[in-house]
Amino acid sequence: MKTKIILALTTVAFALTAHAAQDPVPEIIFVPDNAQVVEAENKWFGGFELEANISGSTLLDISEQAKAFYTDKGFELSQEQADDDDIELLFVKEQESVEVDIELEHNDIIEYSVDYETK
Repeated sequence: MKTKIILALTTVAFALTAHAAQDPVPEIIFVPDNAQVVEAENKWFGGFELEANISGSTLLDISEQAKAFYTDKGFELSQEQADDDDIELLFVKEQESVEVDIELEHNDIIEYSVDYETK
């Protein structure tokens, strides 16, 4: 009985710790509807990092959604690099920048990452 209680408490503590490691995603960060957030954290010096996995979409679709989101927020697309399995976007606005990396991984999973910085 004692072992079961300890195991249950350990499981609950682990779940709470894992959940606590995910910081709330600020409104300035675009997260596609079908994204599964893997990591979301505030940076020590300001800004935010997000990493997510996406299935059932294409690199181009996610890229177009990110472009629309950030231009609606007043950002300008400063750089864009694309090839068959990776799209990198850089948006800037005054003292803010957003780097978006959309990369095709194994099993048609797309790794989506955002790095938001303030200067």
